[in-house]
Amino acid sequence: MAISDEWYTPPEIIRSLGEFDLDPASCKEAYDLNHSAKEIYTKEDNGLVLPWHGRIWLNPPYSNPLIQRFLEKMSLHNKGIALTFSKIEAKWFHDIVLAHATAIKFLYDRVRFLRADGTRGLQPRNGSMLIAYGNEDAEILSANTIKGKFINLKNN
Repeated sequence: MAISDEWYTPPEIIRSLGEFDLDPASCKEAYDLNHSAKEIYTKEDNGLVLPWHGRIWLNPPYSNPLIQRFLEKMSLHNKGIALTFSKIEAKWFHDIVLAHATAIKFLYDRVRFLRADGTRGLQPRNGSMLIAYGNEDAEILSANTIKGKFINLKNN
């Protein structure tokens, strides 16, 4: 089996957060496994240059500078939920997430992402977090039953 850098969100995480209109950082293989949103943009489409609409599901590429660029665009769109590793020491976490997100849920269990063939990968070295943008998505994240610690970043 060929080694791949492609890892996909397990569908139960996405389903637990409701329906999404757009996944701007997806691919056909991921969509076949998790049906992340009503519409997807692939790497070839380039979700960084196309317009975003509605409620966004974002599991961005984790490499720099792509993760920063996708999270910056997510903060400007301000409606949806992103999944990233819990890299609280990263510059993007401080400059983008803490500065613009509405809420965060640090997940207790490490996410075993899916391979392209649908099998689960091993437990990753890093934990993950869900990042909510906008009050509606912060409420959804607050009520979500995935085990973790919810933190509201905007004291309304």
